[in-house]
Amino acid sequence: MVKTSLKKMIQTGDVCHCLRAKTLFYDVGEIDTGGENNPHHYEMYSGLNGPFWCGITQGLQGPDGKIASIENCGAGCGRPCCETA
Repeated sequence: MVKTSLKKMIQTGDVCHCLRAKTLFYDVGEIDTGGENNPHHYEMYSGLNGPFWCGITQGLQGPDGKIASIENCGAGCGRPCCETA
């Protein structure tokens, strides 16, 4: 199982820098004391499950009116508001 988090995806440009989730502000390393033995716990705090919002609009939709999510805000999604660089 490859561990990733929303924070890591933003840092590497896999998703828009403006994509937000409540768990983005958690330190998964401190919370996930179970390591590989507890993948469910890691997944719960990784930020990949949402709910998501846009940092530009501070709402569930981005400036283009589409829902903010990992799928919709990924690199190469074609949204004019997507900032991955």
